[in-house]
Amino acid sequence: MIGIILAGGRSRRFGAPKWQARYEGSTFADRARATLAPVTASQWTVVPKGTSPVSNQLVDDVEFQGMGPLAGMVTVMRHVDSDWYAVSACDTPLLSSTVYERLLANREDKPVIAYADGRIHPLVGLYPRTMRLSFEDALNRGERAVMPHVFEATIVSFEEAAWFKNVNTPHDFKQLRQKEVE
Repeated sequence: MIGIILAGGRSRRFGAPKWQARYEGSTFADRARATLAPVTASQWTVVPKGTSPVSNQLVDDVEFQGMGPLAGMVTVMRHVDSDWYAVSACDTPLLSSTVYERLLANREDKPVIAYADGRIHPLVGLYPRTMRLSFEDALNRGERAVMPHVFEATIVSFEEAAWFKNVNTPHDFKQLRQKEVE
């Protein structure tokens, strides 16, 4: 299984590249990489256009640039061959490896997605390679959302809502940093 770290967004609300934000001594992207490492052979970070990719980083394929998380997933699926992909957004720095271990334990032949805090988290999931063509078709139609592709997914519930907290704004980051010193 290959890990996909989605870090290609513009971080407009955050005001700076979220994937480079630091929490407890590591960048958000490095934290996501460490979270995925126990269940993946390698982890690939999809970074914003204009970034000079380094080892295990990709920029969205040209025809899908600026088209969101689905484009990032397709980019890795096109360039790094695997039967399965574990997806993590870079802006959930409290996410635990336990999430992916539990998702993996529930894997069959369809996507496996996390559910916590009253909602489905399509960017915390496992996706088979067979989804790539439907993802590409959606992007070619101008559809960017991941959610329509999870209607047949296995949903795994988690009680640990804090693990799934997104850091989208400077206020969110300030709250996270306050927990760091507590």
